[in-house]
Amino acid sequence: MFDHLFTRQAAIAHHQFSPFAAERQLYLKHLVEEGRSRKTVRNIAQLLVVVVRHLRLDRPEITLAEIEAAAVEWAGTAYRSRRCLHVGERQFVYHAAGLLRLLGRFHESRPEVAYAARLADFLHFQRHERCLSPSTLHHYEMCVGEFLNWIARQRKPLEEVSLEDISEYFQALAQRKLKRTSIALHVAKLRNFFRYAESKHWCRAGLAALDAPRIYRLESLPRGPAWSDVQRLLASCADNMPSEIRDHAMLLVIAVYGVRSGEVRHLRLEDIDWEREILCIRRPKQRKTQHYPLVREVGAAILRYLREVRPKCKLREIFLTCVQPYRTLTAPGFGTMVRNRLHRLGLVLPCYGPHALRHSCATHLLAEGVSLKEIADHLGHVSLTATQMYAKVDLHALHEVGALPLTGLVEFAANSERAATPIQMRGSIEALRGVAAISLGGLL
Repeated sequence: MFDHLFTRQAAIAHHQFSPFAAERQLYLKHLVEEGRSRKTVRNIAQLLVVVVRHLRLDRPEITLAEIEAAAVEWAGTAYRSRRCLHVGERQFVYHAAGLLRLLGRFHESRPEVAYAARLADFLHFQRHERCLSPSTLHHYEMCVGEFLNWIARQRKPLEEVSLEDISEYFQALAQRKLKRTSIALHVAKLRNFFRYAESKHWCRAGLAALDAPRIYRLESLPRGPAWSDVQRLLASCADNMPSEIRDHAMLLVIAVYGVRSGEVRHLRLEDIDWEREILCIRRPKQRKTQHYPLVREVGAAILRYLREVRPKCKLREIFLTCVQPYRTLTAPGFGTMVRNRLHRLGLVLPCYGPHALRHSCATHLLAEGVSLKEIADHLGHVSLTATQMYAKVDLHALHEVGALPLTGLVEFAANSERAATPIQMRGSIEALRGVAAISLGGLL
């Protein structure tokens, strides 16, 4: 490894005979596989020599505090500017932790979670019995773990938790100004946890009877920008910068095919059949794959990114970061990119994330006369229930409904002698008497 990085024999011998040469070569090889340039790896190799001299690597475990103390000790012996020393300390800590993590000697202190064993048991059940996806399990761990930490801070054992305590927890949660949908999802996850905890006799019975905020079906409208604004968004990233070329290709895939953020971020090289011009989309939500014809404009944008921008590395995902170490884009990073671009256009929208472009795609198809069934197939919806929301913005169909003659319906309502059904409380004796008074003629 050292003879590929350095040309002078003295430099090669210096790195080969410095302490822990095998461990340092292993880490440098890992950096090369990440796609880092030769110049960057050479600079890191020189830094690693300093790391092994100020940090004892022969111990089984080394903590972050010990690495930071070694970085401060090294900075006190280096004659550089304060800014260079600050950057150098950060690089010292980052690569020393990376080297120790690769060797399995880095002791990472993680925040302790209350009832960690029971939480792990619950997640194991969700993973192996219900076969939930890793992202869903992550949300379960966040929501349930946050509640368990809260009752630990309240010094309330899990066996003594009551519905009043849970209500107090959600009142504290509401101070964060979460939306009704977020609170409803939080309630659903805690409800599943209490069902499992009750079966294991970890808590009182009846705690799963949590009341979530009422979420009405089809209560909202599509939250995407107008199609003309989507065209402006695509035109705004027509520059020749690497990030602009990548972002243009990703936004074009979402706008044309209406895919989700994770589906475009995890698009792989083998998902495109260039000979047959077919694009394969993996849908983890439905656990299936869907094939689309590769639109010429989308194929040209992806091909330009692959030829001019995409770094050469071992990763199979198509869209990667533009800086080292190369990796797939994270959901917050991609969402921030889309959000910033929409804000720069001066748009006022209820939602600025990548999912808004999925709504724009569906709304545009509906305006072009595509049926709801075809839109559902295009978006990958299993049921038409998820697509019915877009019927609210089908102006052509709404105009047809408004033009229907309603004279007969009005006359029927005016002349109808049927009494309205009284609204009774659930379980009331009046409602039961009304049911008992119904004539059963013809049934007996």
